[in-house]
Amino acid sequence: MATLEYYDFDPRNLPQDLLAAMGLMTTCAAYTESCVDEAIAGCLGVDYEYGQAVTTHMTIPLRFNVLKSAAEIRIDDLDALDELDVLLDRLDEAFNKRNAVVHHIWGRDPETGNVVMVKETARGRVEIEPIPMSADQVKSDALFVYDAGIALFLFLKAHNLVPPLPTAPRPRWHKSKEERKKRRERKLKASS
Repeated sequence: MATLEYYDFDPRNLPQDLLAAMGLMTTCAAYTESCVDEAIAGCLGVDYEYGQAVTTHMTIPLRFNVLKSAAEIRIDDLDALDELDVLLDRLDEAFNKRNAVVHHIWGRDPETGNVVMVKETARGRVEIEPIPMSADQVKSDALFVYDAGIALFLFLKAHNLVPPLPTAPRPRWHKSKEERKKRRERKLKASS
């Protein structure tokens, strides 16, 4: 294996099948993340839109903690809670696979075309480890991430926890900060 200094780290030079697999990973992870959001909304007893107001900017670890807390309150069936724990362990593994793809740098050996993912950690000491990777491995990991989301969604369906969609549009353009500012300005003009 070539030394890391020798590797080409320009993402534009990675193989197209690897880039496609990375794209698959990100879209699978986004879907699975939305399943976690739905689980939170379902356990909180709110519709999907209210759930999005709560979860959209949460980190995955925070989402997991909120889901565990809300599920413990909402779900009375202890077997279901055990099942959810297993699903959450699988989701944790899935997001670790996602993080490996999107949070590490990738290099290509210009002579062989072999690709490595460079895993960097700094927990007590800095360690840098090149890990050989292929498009097939990334695709397999992406499908694991997707399957973890599907399993959670099936759990939600089985336990009647899929949050409903809003029954009617909730117009709120007039409630935005900008629109409220314009309204205040109009009121000031009218009173002067």
